[in-house]
Amino acid sequence: MVVALEELIRRSVNRIGAVHPSLKEYTIELIKRCYKEDIYVQISSGFRSNEDQAYIYGQGRPNYIWNGKKYGLKGSIVSNAQPGTSIHNYGLAIDYFLVSDDGNKSLWTVNDKWKRVAAIAKSMGFEWGGDWKSFKDYPHLQYNKGLSIAQLKAGHRPIFPSLKAVEGVTNTDKIMWGKTELKKGQIGKLIILKPINLWKDSPHTSNKLEKVRVLNPGEEYS
Repeated sequence: MVVALEELIRRSVNRIGAVHPSLKEYTIELIKRCYKEDIYVQISSGFRSNEDQAYIYGQGRPNYIWNGKKYGLKGSIVSNAQPGTSIHNYGLAIDYFLVSDDGNKSLWTVNDKWKRVAAIAKSMGFEWGGDWKSFKDYPHLQYNKGLSIAQLKAGHRPIFPSLKAVEGVTNTDKIMWGKTELKKGQIGKLIILKPINLWKDSPHTSNKLEKVRVLNPGEEYS
């Protein structure tokens, strides 16, 4: 008997923890899309506390100590991200693996099905650790859209377009966020709530601020 989609989702949701709500939604959708192609995906990890990350970073580093406590263990190194420097610490990353048709066996071989999961995830906006140059992390998917650790620490978070918008998007399609078109590299938008003057600096002419026009309530800018 083939493992039920609902069972894969249940197991995965139990493992991802307190990830960003939109990442949870994207993760469930990823599992569904893979299931349609007879690829059975399960999530092994999602949000990690700094202490969780210390344990993972400590694997393969027997003498590793963090915050006065020893986290080092013998074995192979599995991560180069110290506590606070992993996208997992900000609820924007997941790790996945495949399971057998009946759902009873974990499969960790990076084969065509594994890479197909990565391709589907990337089409949704995820970044795949298998594409990294220096330290390939094949189970890893993250959705930080170029935001640095410093920006994440400061509270910035990526935009998650609606899944309806992500579905079937081609290179010529526009993704709208309200009145604003979402474009690559955009990290937010402004909505004008009351009339306000737009100024520009003109150091080479008047050396003063010059009024450009009035921004009106309801206008949006990326």
